[in-house]
Amino acid sequence: MWLCHLATTVLDTPITSGASSLPYDSTPTGTFHIQGLNRNSVLTLNTGKQYDVKYWIPFSAPLYGFHDSSWQDFPYGSPLYKTQGSHGCVHMPLQAISYLYHWAHMGTRVVIAA
Repeated sequence: MWLCHLATTVLDTPITSGASSLPYDSTPTGTFHIQGLNRNSVLTLNTGKQYDVKYWIPFSAPLYGFHDSSWQDFPYGSPLYKTQGSHGCVHMPLQAISYLYHWAHMGTRVVIAA
């Protein structure tokens, strides 16, 4: 993932995206905008399973956004995301999501390509 200001990359970081091999778990592609900058949230799946996150930055609320993932047990950027990735959100390392939280603002453009 690259955070860019004009033509300058201000941060690049490995991420984990949606489990592309599982039905309904792919991360959506297209152009979105940051819709919130939230701290210490509880994310709830349709199944009722809950995850505590330090940062929740939705770009297609209420289903998709950026967040930390303390429970993830494989490296960010690993090809394991294809089968063990998120349910569509973008998981980021804690240091990177903290940077995004402080750098971005409501309405910041988000482009997700396949």
